[in-house]
Amino acid sequence: MEVTNLTTNQPVVRVIGTGGSIAGIGPHRLDYILYGELGNKYNVGESLAHIPEVAGIAQVRSEDLISVGSTALGPQEWLLLSQRINQIFRDEGDVAGVVVTHGTATLEETAYFLHLTVKSSKPVVVTG
Repeated sequence: MEVTNLTTNQPVVRVIGTGGSIAGIGPHRLDYILYGELGNKYNVGESLAHIPEVAGIAQVRSEDLISVGSTALGPQEWLLLSQRINQIFRDEGDVAGVVVTHGTATLEETAYFLHLTVKSSKPVVVTG
């Protein structure tokens, strides 16, 4: 999903979805308790559509790299994610930073791995 904006001087931010608790759908859009029990998930584009204010802040380009619970993320998935982020920084010179949506159970392990392996001084934010 690409969120269009009204000005061209906004930073370009890439958002990469990995699934996890942040993608869970509850019975109400503000529900942050029952989402795990329902088992439904948003893709990253659907999640961003619930925050239209983002278009006033940045040009967002999003993609779903994987869609799993964060306990299923390990070295193989971390490497895939790191390679994708490095590719974005290498191939898309206009990108100001990358946001990774992630579940909360293993967020810190993923963030630490990316800290060690992403070869750019541009920010990478991992959020759950």
